[in-house]
Amino acid sequence: MSYKILVVEDDEYNMKILKKILKDENYKVYTQSDGKDAVEKAKWARVDAVLLDIMMPEIDGFSVCQLLKEDPETRDIPIIMVTAITEGETLKRAFELGAFDYIKKPIDRIEVLARLSAALEYSEQQKKLQDMAMRDGLTGLYTHTLLLELLEKECSKARRYKTSLAFLMIDIDHFKKVNDTYGHRAGDMILSLVADTLEINSRRSDVVGRYGGEEFGIVLQDISYDNAWIVCERIRSSVENFEYRIGDKTVKITISIGMAYKESEAEADFEKMITTADKALYQAKKNGRNRTESIVLSRLT
Repeated sequence: MSYKILVVEDDEYNMKILKKILKDENYKVYTQSDGKDAVEKAKWARVDAVLLDIMMPEIDGFSVCQLLKEDPETRDIPIIMVTAITEGETLKRAFELGAFDYIKKPIDRIEVLARLSAALEYSEQQKKLQDMAMRDGLTGLYTHTLLLELLEKECSKARRYKTSLAFLMIDIDHFKKVNDTYGHRAGDMILSLVADTLEINSRRSDVVGRYGGEEFGIVLQDISYDNAWIVCERIRSSVENFEYRIGDKTVKITISIGMAYKESEAEADFEKMITTADKALYQAKKNGRNRTESIVLSRLT
C-alpha cells in the first residue's frame, strides 16, 4: 500500500528535502506551500498523514491543525508538526490541538521516517478498532448508525464538489416466511449470506451497511445513473441466482431494491436520499418484488 502524505511547508528548501525523503520510500506526496488551503487539499487527496510546518504566513500550523481536527472528514488524520521551536510550551500547544508528534528542524531523514511510520501504524490500529466497533455483529456490515453517518458525509461531499450520488435500500423479499418456515437461526444465516453477496457485488469504494432487520443500505459515490443501475441489477440477480442451502434444502431468495439517484447539480441531504430510496423500494415491492425501482433527484426536483 502506498500511503498518501500531505506536506504543508512554506520554505522551498525544506519542502524539497521532505519530498525527496518521502518519495524515496515510495510515499505518494502532496504539497501545499501555505496553510490557507491545507484542509481542502487533505480532503481532496484523502491523505493518510500530514506533515505540518508551525511557522507559516497568513495561517500558522497551530490554526491549520485545529481546523483539521474540527472537520469530520480530516479529524482522524495523524498530524506531525515540523518545527525548529522545541520549547515545552510550543509542543504542549501542538499536542493540545491534536498533533500526533513532531519533527525537529533541521530535517533528519531517519527521524522523519521513524515518526511517520509510528503515526501511520497507530492510525491503522485505531481504524481497525473503530471498524470492529462499527460493524454489525451478525453480518459484518456497517451498523445502521454508521451507515447513516457515512451517507450524510457523502451527501456533504457531493454537494461541495457537485458530484452524483446514489443510495440503495434493499429488502429481502418475504423474509418472515423464511423465519417462520426454517427458524430464526436459518434466517440469520440467510441474512449473513445475503450481506456477503452485497459486498462481493459492490465496488470497493461503496459503503455497504445493515439498515435494520432484513433491510440493507448501499452508498454509491460519484457514479453515473447507468452504472448505478448496473450495480443494482448485478446485486439483485446475484442474490436470485445464488443457492441458499438450509440443511438438505435449497431456498430461493430474492431482493427488492429502491434507488435514490442524485444528479451532480441536485441539492439533496441524507434525509431526502433516505426517504426517496424508501419510496422507490415501496414501488419495487408494489410492482411484484425481485426488481429495482429508481427515483432521480435532479436540479429541478
